[in-house]
Amino acid sequence: MNEPKVAAVNRRPIDILSIGGIDLDLVMTVPRVPGPDEKAIGKLIGRLPGGPVANSACAASRLGLNVSSYCQVGDDQGGRMIIAGFEEYGVETSLIEVRQGEETPFTVILIDPSGEKVIIIVPTFKAHYSRDVLARVLPDTSYLYMLPGDEETFLAVAQEAHKHGTQVMIDIEPDSCSQQQKLERILRHTDIAGFNHFGFVAATGQQPSVAAARSLLASASSAGPHTVIVTLGNKGALAVTEDEAAEHPGFAVSAADTTGAGDTFQAAFLAATIQGKSLAERLRFANGAAALSVMAIGPRGHLPTTTEVEAFLEEQVRDGV
Repeated sequence: MNEPKVAAVNRRPIDILSIGGIDLDLVMTVPRVPGPDEKAIGKLIGRLPGGPVANSACAASRLGLNVSSYCQVGDDQGGRMIIAGFEEYGVETSLIEVRQGEETPFTVILIDPSGEKVIIIVPTFKAHYSRDVLARVLPDTSYLYMLPGDEETFLAVAQEAHKHGTQVMIDIEPDSCSQQQKLERILRHTDIAGFNHFGFVAATGQQPSVAAARSLLASASSAGPHTVIVTLGNKGALAVTEDEAAEHPGFAVSAADTTGAGDTFQAAFLAATIQGKSLAERLRFANGAAALSVMAIGPRGHLPTTTEVEAFLEEQVRDGV
């Protein structure tokens, strides 16, 4: 069951509109990730609905938010699995478009015994999003969440979101940081910018720290993000705003699979933001949700509810963490 939907001041009917970011994951475990000219015997875990934005949408719905997906899938089994996966977690699917004669994008995920993974992405088409659909849905949307990989698409969607007072949260991967001018254009249209360790280093040339994140925030234009987040894997996360800064270490758990942990973190950070928590509380809550998510195989192996996260955090307090 999903968590009862959370209440917060000034919420619109849709808490999060997730744009794109879907794929079908072919998940396998391997004794080790093979190198050049090596072979490894893999064990098939399954063909699972996934994608970073889709995983985050499902995680956010489990945490009690009202979430809708606007994406495109192929008219194949993969597309049907993507839609069914959203419905299983209570994500609204009425905006999803099926592309006739197309294959749904997919990935190949290799997981080693430590729970770390290698992901091979296989895009099969470029998605297009209707301005008419966005103009109809965004006035009822509090936050838009997407990846900015395709700059042209991202800028068009983000600009439309800001016309309607919808805030934009993105997860910035290293390939989006390869050109500084591109990154600056993306940040100008972003309200909450999330980086992982590698993305932050690619964007700034610096190791993650509160000071480096503040420098990034200060270098953005007045129209840039009000919040910068950096996830650090099992080392935790840090975040800064103009007025606040917070760091939180990771929680020590036995990881079965780290796939989707960052996606769960972003969803939980946004859920805690909507609930009006402080920056430090948002980081702790998001770290707790991410820790729980790695304890089962698959990108949605265990998406926790708010009740589960809060119980986990209370346990950590009792243990002095």
